[in-house]
Amino acid sequence: MSLVKTDIVFKDIKTLIEQTKQNVVMQVNSALTMLYWNIGKYINDEILKNSRADYGKEIISTLSKQLTKEYGKGYTKRNLENMIKFAQVFDDIKIVHSLSAKLTWTHFKQVNIFAIQNAKNRLEIQND
Repeated sequence: MSLVKTDIVFKDIKTLIEQTKQNVVMQVNSALTMLYWNIGKYINDEILKNSRADYGKEIISTLSKQLTKEYGKGYTKRNLENMIKFAQVFDDIKIVHSLSAKLTWTHFKQVNIFAIQNAKNRLEIQND
């Protein structure tokens, strides 16, 4: 095989590898975002029962310690609280699924969730 042909084959294969790596990263980010939404929804619905009771804060703190011990620092109390807020603000799984294909968990954390919640509340009041 000539050197020119080898260079073309190499570049084509390199492109395939890079595209696949990028697709894997996007799929992992999407899966993590969905995981965090599901965790937030579960805690909010099953543990907090949509309230902010003091016992809920204790449960989140204890749960955070257990998850951090088992899975690492991604499950801090603050992160769990962000997951809960995320599930409260984006309460439709179809929307989350669609957005998670385009945005990472970091993007969602950087969005001012309180501003979105306030805007959402205003829209709901206007529609009543």
